[in-house]
Amino acid sequence: MGARANFALIDGNGLRLHYSHWAADSVCSVLAAGPAAAGRFISAQQRLDDPARDWLDDGWAEGGAVVDHTTRRLMFYGDQLTAEVPCKRAYLSLLALTWPGWTVRWAYDGIGDLAAAAGVDRAVVRRPDEEERDLPGEAEADLEWEVHLLTVRAAGRVTAYPLFSEVHTAWQGPGLLERLPAGGRPRLDLGTIPSGGLHVDAAARTAGAWLSHHGTGLVPELEGLWPGWRVEFWGDRYEEQVARCEGAVTVPDADPAAALDEVLAGMARARGHDPVPGMLAAVRRHAGDRRVELNPSFTAHRQVDATDAEWEAVLSAAGRLRARLAAGHGGPAGGAAAGDHHPPRGG
Repeated sequence: MGARANFALIDGNGLRLHYSHWAADSVCSVLAAGPAAAGRFISAQQRLDDPARDWLDDGWAEGGAVVDHTTRRLMFYGDQLTAEVPCKRAYLSLLALTWPGWTVRWAYDGIGDLAAAAGVDRAVVRRPDEEERDLPGEAEADLEWEVHLLTVRAAGRVTAYPLFSEVHTAWQGPGLLERLPAGGRPRLDLGTIPSGGLHVDAAARTAGAWLSHHGTGLVPELEGLWPGWRVEFWGDRYEEQVARCEGAVTVPDADPAAALDEVLAGMARARGHDPVPGMLAAVRRHAGDRRVELNPSFTAHRQVDATDAEWEAVLSAAGRLRARLAAGHGGPAGGAAAGDHHPPRGG
């Protein structure tokens, strides 16, 4: 039980690492109002003794952020509000307005990217997600739910495989072509934007991968997984994959303004909500007459919200963004401002 997050602050006094047992579900509201509000929240959370070693690992971390005042860089991930690509893009566009002068990055490697941004070796947090590396034996049937989209161009045509969203086929490397799942389709009309994808062109020996949220080690290892191939990482730009399918795959159109409204509504609900009392009440209900001993971290979370003036500034920024969206200028598609494109590599 929990939504575990690491937050790091870096300034002239060095690196300070903090932990919240619950804040991974409120990363959006923590960061929305800018560096000052984010810093107050982070500083109020449990401070860890060794910022070089006391990090969560891939298996436990569900979100967090690194706020580096020395370079004016923000790296973050987490929160169910960013689980879908349109909402994440809308939120990143909002942060571009509320963190002026800062470079904002989405952590596609999750806690690995946060550790690296803090100058810590990714090996400290690595704990492979074996399910993510599995290859299903058959394509997913329900196209109304999020899927992992594998598309393969071979012999002049594209075959699409809608797979379980928990996997990412880029882990398989070129050997994937020798063990493709059953159930490939010459045409695929998806009911929702996928959670991630891989497009492979067998003849050209090229591969492009993308993620809607984050993986556990995939992005840093991607080039090595496909030796001798040209490999690109597209951030969350699913449009890159769809375009290469040349009409064989369709996805629904996104509504950026609706996505922004969804994010704002979620942050408004989170504002002022301290998760600890409700969780304690739930524990007491389930425990009955039994004595329960809780880890101190369970209740160490401290709810510190943006001030009314700061929240009004967020709403004002959202209003300006909404006007830009209505005019068709909602910011770079796929979070390009977040610097998540890797150029082609290999031979």
